[in-house]
Amino acid sequence: MASTADTLTSLNSARDIVLKDHTLYPQVVPGILQVISPGSALELRRWGAEFLAETFASQAVTPDEKQQMCQVVLDTLRGYLSRKETMGEEEDTSVVKSAVQCAASVYPYVFRHTVNNPKDSETWGKIVGIKSSILRMMDNVAPGVNICCIKFVACVVQTQTPGLIADPRRPEQNEISLALVPRDHPVIPPANLEAEASGLLDRLLGVLQDNVGDPLTTTATLNSLATLVQRRASVSSKILTTVLSFNPLKLASRHMSGKDKIAVKSMTRTTMSFLLNCLKRNPNNAFAGRIQQQVERLKHTLIEAFSETHHLKRPAPDEPVDGLDDAKRQRLDTEAINGTTPLQQRPPTYAPLPQGPVSLAQLWTLTNDPQTAGFHAERLPSHVVTQLIPALVQSIPQTRIDEAINVIRSRWLNLGKQTSTSGVDGARAAAGDDEDDDYDPTLSFDGDTDQVLNRLDQMPPQGTATDVAIGPFNLPPPPPLTEQEHEDYSRTSLTRVIGTLTELDKEARVKGKPTQTEHGFNRLTTVSASGDDKDGWLTLVTRLATRATFDLEDNVGVKKEGEARSLKKGNSLSLPSAIREALLNYVMENFRARIGVAITWLNEEWYSDRLLLKEKRDEGVNVDADDLPNYWHWTLRLFDAMMPYFDVKDGKVIIRFLSEIPAINRDVFNRVKKIAEDPERVDLSAKALLYLIMFRPPIRDIAVDCAEQMWRENQDAKTAAANILKRWRPAVLKQEAEAEVKTDADYLSNGWLCGRRTGGDIMVK
Repeated sequence: MASTADTLTSLNSARDIVLKDHTLYPQVVPGILQVISPGSALELRRWGAEFLAETFASQAVTPDEKQQMCQVVLDTLRGYLSRKETMGEEEDTSVVKSAVQCAASVYPYVFRHTVNNPKDSETWGKIVGIKSSILRMMDNVAPGVNICCIKFVACVVQTQTPGLIADPRRPEQNEISLALVPRDHPVIPPANLEAEASGLLDRLLGVLQDNVGDPLTTTATLNSLATLVQRRASVSSKILTTVLSFNPLKLASRHMSGKDKIAVKSMTRTTMSFLLNCLKRNPNNAFAGRIQQQVERLKHTLIEAFSETHHLKRPAPDEPVDGLDDAKRQRLDTEAINGTTPLQQRPPTYAPLPQGPVSLAQLWTLTNDPQTAGFHAERLPSHVVTQLIPALVQSIPQTRIDEAINVIRSRWLNLGKQTSTSGVDGARAAAGDDEDDDYDPTLSFDGDTDQVLNRLDQMPPQGTATDVAIGPFNLPPPPPLTEQEHEDYSRTSLTRVIGTLTELDKEARVKGKPTQTEHGFNRLTTVSASGDDKDGWLTLVTRLATRATFDLEDNVGVKKEGEARSLKKGNSLSLPSAIREALLNYVMENFRARIGVAITWLNEEWYSDRLLLKEKRDEGVNVDADDLPNYWHWTLRLFDAMMPYFDVKDGKVIIRFLSEIPAINRDVFNRVKKIAEDPERVDLSAKALLYLIMFRPPIRDIAVDCAEQMWRENQDAKTAAANILKRWRPAVLKQEAEAEVKTDADYLSNGWLCGRRTGGDIMVK
């Protein structure tokens, strides 16, 4: 009897043969089954199970060949999966895994064989036994086997669910599904198979509904469901509904281990890929809107859950959460240069210039290698140089180029100084030689002769003492500006600054796309001085109005509105107030499009007032925490200016303004209540109050008070305000209802008594 090693060698030879010619599979597979039977050695069973799984999953093997071989492998697969029942020992995990994969590939072909042969109930009984074994061990196996079981269940659901019939005249070319089974089939009744498929689908969806924390099981389930959504329209709605309600971030928390973080990210990205693929295949799907919202929600939730900047109101966006994002990543040249980090790089060293005369080649040579410095560039062909130099220049970091330019510049300046000094010394020697005043042809100047002679003419004569010391020369100071000139220049500067903002708006509309804005705390240090950054100009203007100090005296500090904080004491024009007025007019020119400018300005006002408040508290002054004079004044002025122009379409503008300004008091809510006095704009106030109640908890009580006042005082807003109070303050409505009931009861009682007193039998109303 041959050894196991020799048998494996023969089996590998047979495998190589069928891989070269797939038509030999129907002849080779039956002969191999006798060698890889369930009672053979473990190595042979591993090889056999892997070979069968590879055979029925291969794209080279035709469906007809697989249909021909599907019946002969069922006994072997059943023996692999029921080894514990037949032999009393557990089967190897790799054998079970490959057997389940092979069963998933074989199941559709056995199903078609049973449909075409109604009298062959034995073959269907074998595959049913295999199916029962897989379903029983599905929940108590290793993760790798469980993934294969999920694939098998998805294949059963796909097979036992009705599919499309492309050509009824040629059923052999149609997709294998329940639609091929006649209603009166004696072995596989369609009603029973469809009910079983529905139950197995619920079992798969239960993994998502129960929020199982195993990322392998969840990912395998989502991948299997993706095929069902694509090929079975009858169950796609049910699957999409379940996936849309699945929250992979439910297990996310602040204190997660590295393994848990990877698991949550993996499940979230798999879910997003599943939804995006469904949306890509059918953009006009009924679930398209919900899918897009769910993808955006998962993306933002993933960023918030794993962002390290939780304290920010809006954290910067993270990198793409999946591989479907077409945006290019930023190229980090400063962090990765030639595959090394800045810590690993050593600063380059450049050879100093030699003593004595320096040639032009030595001036421009920066390498320390003598062989490289002596290489003649003319040896290279011109076409090679034209192709090589652009690529080399692009690969050199900008820092290296700047450093080399600075080295050449310093060399050139040093040579210029040496040349000037040598020229002056030679001229002095020639002029001071009394013995020979004739022309000396051996005397030469290294620099420009005219430049040296001009410098000699300006030098004082030797041997003469200068009795008068020349002091420094300063231009007289300019005459002081008058008050009117101060005001005129200030207004002119302010007009130019605000005009620049308007020009940037026009340029953005002409270009048709927003300019790239740099975010972060250091964005002001990178604002271009050319004036093409709108956000930079806006930040500059708002901070000039709120935090800049304009006094030229020693009393520099943050002061309240109306105090002296101008270019000069006594000026009639207060530049901060003028800037605020200009900003107000600039926003009101188109407040719907410039509401972001208004919010940025008011945030700066709030921050400036908070600095003033902190400064006063540090000085020991007892001030109210709500003492924000500039912020409240300009917030109310801006809101009062916008109120007359609000229409029924400006709900988003009001909600954005009220939700993004840093503080709101009762005066602001009085304006919101005043908007509701117009019956056509009641809905604007109600929606704004509801948004603030839901998403700004610190001011929830004040907002509910405003809604209650609207309900009590405004008859037109009674219904809208009642909808808010019904959830957030139902006691008011209940108290009002009890009061009405009591009033009616008193009225009826009084009316009955009145009728009795008059002797009548009918109650007087």
